[in-house]
Amino acid sequence: MRGSSRREPKLICFTGMDGVGKTTLAKYLVETMRENSIQYKYVYGRLKPLILKPFIMIGRKTLLRGKDMFENYKGYSIKKRDIIKQHPLLFTLYKYLLLFDYSLQLLFKVKLPYLFGKKLVCDRYVYDTVITDLSVDMNLSTSEIRGLIKRLFYIAPKPDLVFLIDLPEVIAFQRKDDIPSIEYLKKIRNIYLSIGREEKMIILDGSKDLTKLKDMIQKQLKQHDELGGDIE
Repeated sequence: MRGSSRREPKLICFTGMDGVGKTTLAKYLVETMRENSIQYKYVYGRLKPLILKPFIMIGRKTLLRGKDMFENYKGYSIKKRDIIKQHPLLFTLYKYLLLFDYSLQLLFKVKLPYLFGKKLVCDRYVYDTVITDLSVDMNLSTSEIRGLIKRLFYIAPKPDLVFLIDLPEVIAFQRKDDIPSIEYLKKIRNIYLSIGREEKMIILDGSKDLTKLKDMIQKQLKQHDELGGDIE
C-alpha cells in the first residue's frame, strides 16, 4: 500500500449469517492494514449478552423448558412464537432490555474508540444483532428490522464500508456444528440479502476460494473514495 493523502475509512464491517467466514476476513484485513502501516483495531461487534444473560437463562428454564433449538428447531420456533403471542409485554421488555444491553456495549467497544480517532474493523455489527438475535425469534417484519437498525445507528457510527458475506445455506450448515437447521439459515439469509441490497452493502460470494475473497476485498477498498486506490 502506498502512502496517500486521502483518508482511510474509519469503520469497516463484515456481516452475514454464521459459517460464512466473517471472522477470518475481518482479521485478515486488520493484519493486512497493519503490514502497510495503517492501524485498524479488530472488534467483535455483535451482542454478547451481559445484562440480558440471567433473563435468557430464566426464560430457557421456564417458558422454553423442554425445547431445544438444536434438537428440534421447528418445534422450538413454534413454541417461541406462541409465547410471544401469549406474553407480548414480556417480549417487548426483552427486546428493549436487549437493545439497552447492546447499546452500552456499542458505546464502549465502538463509539468511544471511533470518536477518539481509532480506525475499526467490526466482525459482525448492528445488522447481525438485529437480524440474528431479534428478527427470526420475534418474527419481525422487514420494516421493523429497518427501524431497529436505524435506531441503533443513533448510538453507534454507521460503517463506511460493509461487506456482506453470502453463502448457500447447505455450505454454511456444513461448516459449523452450532447452527440449529438449514431452515433457520434460509430465513436468516433472505433477511441479510434483503437488508444488504437496501443498504448497498458489498455482497461477496463466501463460497469462493479464500484468496479470491481477499483479492475482492482489496479491489473494493481500492475503489472506495476514501482510499483512492492506494492498496496493492
